[in-house]
Amino acid sequence: METFDALYDTIVPSGVWLDMPEAVRRTSVSDVLDTDEIFAGFECLDVFDNGHVVLRTERIIPANVRGLLLLDLEARLKSEVDVGITVWLEPVGDKSKLRQLRGVEIKS
Repeated sequence: METFDALYDTIVPSGVWLDMPEAVRRTSVSDVLDTDEIFAGFECLDVFDNGHVVLRTERIIPANVRGLLLLDLEARLKSEVDVGITVWLEPVGDKSKLRQLRGVEIKS
């Protein structure tokens, strides 16, 4: 069996991020969300030591726009807060009223 080595090391959060209290991390992320109207409606749910930032939104964002929007937000957070940040969007349940009427249940 052949093994492959990664070409680059995984970027991890800096000591500055690790030393920040959780409340300061949340505020830093929220400040970036508030700087641009395109990020309106996003809420910072959780921030972790490993750099993961979990966001929530009630906005309906088409799939072809959502990915680029989240990548843009992640790039902004990496440049303004910490290079080791990774953005995650909170999974939501199925909102289709038709599927709910048919009794189909999708668990996330």
